[in-house]
Amino acid sequence: MIANAPFMPADPTERFTVIFRALQRSVADNGYRLKIHGPLIVLIWNYLAGQIARFARIASRPPQSPRTRAPGPVEREPANPNPNPKPPVTLPRGFAWLIRLLPNGPATVVAGAAARADLQLFMEDPIVLELLATHPSLGRILRPLHTMLGLRPPQIIKRPRKPRSEPTNPATPRPKRPRPRRQPDFMAQYKVNPDGSIDFTPEQLRDILGPPPPPVPPWHHPFVPSFDAKKMWRKGPRG
Repeated sequence: MIANAPFMPADPTERFTVIFRALQRSVADNGYRLKIHGPLIVLIWNYLAGQIARFARIASRPPQSPRTRAPGPVEREPANPNPNPKPPVTLPRGFAWLIRLLPNGPATVVAGAAARADLQLFMEDPIVLELLATHPSLGRILRPLHTMLGLRPPQIIKRPRKPRSEPTNPATPRPKRPRPRRQPDFMAQYKVNPDGSIDFTPEQLRDILGPPPPPVPPWHHPFVPSFDAKKMWRKGPRG
């Protein structure tokens, strides 16, 4: 915390350097113990070092009015692009990604909480606010650092919203698509009884079961005797 720090300069550039140099050392000291990927630790170190150098370079310039950037030359694709390019090692993204990268141990307190509190007090300093008012390009450095530490950027460094441009030729309203006709319910053509049974008409049975089979010829009929076999059965010889 700044209140407990042995020395915290009043100059915004030096103060910014002290905060993020301490964050660099904390990530480097605790990264190996927390088994963070080595190239990622180097990438975080180089990123913070680049942001410190950029802040000092921009803050040392005299205040300038914002100017529009001229369109650059059109980039051409290489003649023989690599079909399987190796993905570059990049920093994580997302809100508070550095805090989530160090989930356990004292590294969270040293590298995360202390840097968050120092950056909040840094953004409340009137000298820093005056510097940001005259050098608005410093917001490009401070916005990702706020996101990295889980802080919402204050209003002074928020990216201005682009005004919506009204179309010169208003588009004609799109014609409404005709709704497809609703198909009739399949069971509406049958008579369903309260007990769940269905009464079919002869036409419906013919559609479901097909036409009736042809009649069976007489010689294919089963034999049915014309007498009663029980009455003709006798249990023993006649007396």
